[in-house]
Amino acid sequence: MQKKTAYMVATSHLDTVWRWTIADTVEKFIPDTLSKNFDLIEKYPKYRFNFEGAYRYELIKEYYPKAFEQIKKYVRLQNWYPAGSEYENGDVNIPSPESISRNIMLGNNYFYDNFGIKSKDIFLPDCFGFGAQLPQIISDAGLIGFTTQKLSWGSAYGIPFDIGMWVAPNGKEIGASFNAKSYRYKLDGDVRGDLSVIDGIAKCASETNMKLPWVNHLYGTGDWGGSPTEESVKNVCKSNSENRDNPLFEVKSARSDKVFVDLKRYVRGSNGKYIPRVKGDMLMTNHGAGCYTSRTQSKRLDYQSEQMAHTAEFACSFASLCGTYDYPKENLNKAWKRTIKHQFHDDITGTSLMEVYNDAWDDYYSSIAQFKGEFTSSLQALARDMDTSWIPQNGVAISVSNPTQYRRIESVNAKIKLNVNTPFVKVINKQKQEVPCQIVSKTGKAFEIIFEADVPSYAVHIYAVVASDEECKVQTDLKVTLHTLENSKYKVIFNKNGDLAYLLDKELGKQIIKAPIKFALLKDVGSLAYPSWELRKQDIDKDPYCYANTPEFEIVENGPARIAIKITREAEYSTITQIVSLYPNSEVIRVDNFIDWRTRRTLLKAVFPLSAQNDVAKYDSGIGYTERGNNKENLYEVPAQKWADITDKSGEFGVSILTDCKHGWDKPDDNTLRLSCIHSPLGAFTKETRQDLQDLGRNCFSFGIYSHKGDIDNGTNKQSMIFARKMLTAQIRSQKEKGEFSQVASLIKMSHDNVIVRAVKISEYDKNSLIVRLNNATDIEQKNAALSVYREFEEVDEVNTSEEFICRHEAAKDRVIRVNLKPFETVTLKIKFKEAEKCEHNNIYKPMRLTYNVKAFTNYDNMKHIIFQGSGYSLPIDLIDRNIKVGGIDFYIPHGNNKNKKPRFDALACRGQKIKLNGDFEQVYILAGAVGDEDIEETFKIDAAMHNVKIKSMTAPYSKWDMYGLNQVAHTDDKTSFGYEFTHLHHPEGNIVKKARIYLYSFNVKNKHIIKLPKNNKIVIFAMTYAKKSEYTNLATDIIDIVEDGYDFGKIPPIDKLTDKTEALTIRAGKIQDQYNGGKGKGFKRDNIITNIIRSYTKSEW
Repeated sequence: MQKKTAYMVATSHLDTVWRWTIADTVEKFIPDTLSKNFDLIEKYPKYRFNFEGAYRYELIKEYYPKAFEQIKKYVRLQNWYPAGSEYENGDVNIPSPESISRNIMLGNNYFYDNFGIKSKDIFLPDCFGFGAQLPQIISDAGLIGFTTQKLSWGSAYGIPFDIGMWVAPNGKEIGASFNAKSYRYKLDGDVRGDLSVIDGIAKCASETNMKLPWVNHLYGTGDWGGSPTEESVKNVCKSNSENRDNPLFEVKSARSDKVFVDLKRYVRGSNGKYIPRVKGDMLMTNHGAGCYTSRTQSKRLDYQSEQMAHTAEFACSFASLCGTYDYPKENLNKAWKRTIKHQFHDDITGTSLMEVYNDAWDDYYSSIAQFKGEFTSSLQALARDMDTSWIPQNGVAISVSNPTQYRRIESVNAKIKLNVNTPFVKVINKQKQEVPCQIVSKTGKAFEIIFEADVPSYAVHIYAVVASDEECKVQTDLKVTLHTLENSKYKVIFNKNGDLAYLLDKELGKQIIKAPIKFALLKDVGSLAYPSWELRKQDIDKDPYCYANTPEFEIVENGPARIAIKITREAEYSTITQIVSLYPNSEVIRVDNFIDWRTRRTLLKAVFPLSAQNDVAKYDSGIGYTERGNNKENLYEVPAQKWADITDKSGEFGVSILTDCKHGWDKPDDNTLRLSCIHSPLGAFTKETRQDLQDLGRNCFSFGIYSHKGDIDNGTNKQSMIFARKMLTAQIRSQKEKGEFSQVASLIKMSHDNVIVRAVKISEYDKNSLIVRLNNATDIEQKNAALSVYREFEEVDEVNTSEEFICRHEAAKDRVIRVNLKPFETVTLKIKFKEAEKCEHNNIYKPMRLTYNVKAFTNYDNMKHIIFQGSGYSLPIDLIDRNIKVGGIDFYIPHGNNKNKKPRFDALACRGQKIKLNGDFEQVYILAGAVGDEDIEETFKIDAAMHNVKIKSMTAPYSKWDMYGLNQVAHTDDKTSFGYEFTHLHHPEGNIVKKARIYLYSFNVKNKHIIKLPKNNKIVIFAMTYAKKSEYTNLATDIIDIVEDGYDFGKIPPIDKLTDKTEALTIRAGKIQDQYNGGKGKGFKRDNIITNIIRSYTKSEW
């Protein structure tokens, strides 16, 4: 007889945000969780507590350092287990697989650095569905198991088993506990007699041919933290202590990964064949279907942050390996963490308080700015090792960076400023060849231009912009009229309604759409219980009540580099503006959408009736694709990363719809894909969330149309990557010295288009090793793929996505590494180089010692006595080192002397002081900020020259976006350079859960003698640094969406009636406390008419 085993996993699921803010979590829920579990551990020595998310541990260490030390002790004693491997237990459908891999690496690295252990599992009890790619992501990270209880909320596929193996698309498998019971479960007696435990063991035994009578069972509390009840803990510990008396029924007070450690051993044995296995999606029918779209700006910023991260890592890695830049691992990881913490399953999904999204957007903008700053600085350093000596006098150098593996010949935007007045400009390469170029706008010497760039794989190409007396005369294949666009591949015709009505692929000889592409408005009654979370099939199935109409056409671009038509239309109360564009030989029809959304209780979908017909579509998973059929009752809204495709049943051709930041799709019939663009449901959820008002205001997103011969392996992945990850332009300073590279510098090259380079970065553990992550994105084996690198390497290892060693890769020599990849397989290479010599053209930085006059920094001992410049706070000195780098520039922060004597003053308030400049240096960098909630514009005087500078508020948001529920309009800042962030502040009464930032400013001081500071002591300087040589690198491409201030929401029409009373009775809303009869907390009924709380209102307005 097989021994029964109950793995009892104590947990306290804590949502860092949801119906509360991060301040509530820090001030209420974390202390509650700590005190209760500490008491239980002291009283019950066999109690083992599982707590997930390294971000929560960071908060504990930051705000409760003594408690953190106590956790370290409990971890050593095995009473406390850092569970789940991740930095933040995030959503797994919207973030890219690469983000999830970073989430795991950063989380487990934190656990190892602080506790000396790593988790072996992913613990996601409360996420809203799981894609087929997840077991591969988990396995590729070196983990062995996955736990959830959420499938009981309405899995589209049921619950395939309680304990078994989940098989990934690449054939790898992990242990899965799909039905771990509620994390709020309570035990009121002996575990061996608990009905839920007994039922779980019986079910698992029956699913494994009686070979595995196990149960993996959560108990505890959830959402707001805390601990299991003392009675539950006492019963588990007592049952565990009686194992000797029950040799056929073992009760384990278990770590969250213990069941998978045991399962892995079992699977390897002779009975492993009896373990159930499943392959494919574990998506929800409706709970989470709306999350793919809700709070559109979060998805937009997450996309922009991820793409900027990859671009920055490429440039920083290249510059580091060339010896021109120190790889900023700490700064990049901080920006990644700031992004990942908002990929939390109640954050990026659009289900939290409005206040939470203000904080999230501020963090996203900060991360984008920090990535952007490191990219710009590393590009500047790399350019010093390139040849710009050929740039003509009075011309300016423009770099174009390609952060993808594909050679790209495409048109790019650049905002530049010439040294001379000229009516026109032209763009030339080093060989003096003119490339297609056109002017978008001109103000004095400043131009916005579009030009065609030719940039190899993961490369930088430098062009010159020079004055011209005439427009560019280079001829290309572009043609445009008021209603048509045409290049060598496509002919596009609009109908009188403004729809894309005729798309001819000349190469295929096919019209690729069956009917016009439309924006359709559907009534979005949705769920009152979970408005943002859910979409109802009956709403999706109904005919649209309105389409975008009454167009105005305008040709906005007409030149040799790009053509574009702007179409402006109304859609009930909203305004939809689309810019449809082509560049020479482009293979994608690009559509940029700008929507002023004022329509409530509505779901906006883009409808693509394609000429390709198939009852199955392919959806991008980020490491391959998942095939899904037409809409069904159990699955009618599905997630995807960056594309969806219908390939005709004939196999002759297909059409892919590409997108940048939209993730929700449905497929109503064999030839139609619909992309969910805005989800403004009827229900509000609470007055603090106002989900009925979500996404009113401005919305920006893009989609592209790509038709291909055969299946998706003929270009879909390539075009999707190109569409999502733009090439960036920058105006750089030219120099007389020639560097190692000519006008083009390329880091790596991949021979196979369908072997996707998912990541390029410096190793976490070796500054001389390059990490390159390769993924076969198709179901066809990729053989003998060649990865070429720019210089000789010493050795190549295969590592997992957490960068842990797997094996030596032998097929590597002469700068080429060869790999064979099975369908959907991912391989991560660690390429070891000899340490580069420092480039002779590197700049030299010298931190300045200032005459400080105010006290800004405090520790726990003196925070009670100091307020910084009347701000109401001081800055924690423990959050900043004495020597820091920002964008490669060294700064000094006064900490005291070697005897730990604290300085009396440590910052410089501007009071009109004069600072004598060292004539050996040509540039000065300043870290500064404004005290108060408003930016301050003041004048810095350098000799006789006046420089007006806007100093950004230290505590105001970096940028913000429209939020109708708070009557808030967007204000965006793409000019101020990120400096340093303090994640909390000091106050005489304790820590303040509030951020402060200081920012980076610079002045050219070549041949200057005196810099006079403003007379405004609300402007505070924290550090200044000299640079030996003057520097200028200005990013010439917009990274974020720039909008004008002064937007007016106007009149948003009210809704007369919420819903009918009969429907309301079946919908639960509010704080969920209804439980099964008996009050044991064994889960929640979702449709109990009697106990459901119709909490809020009978009308839509509060």
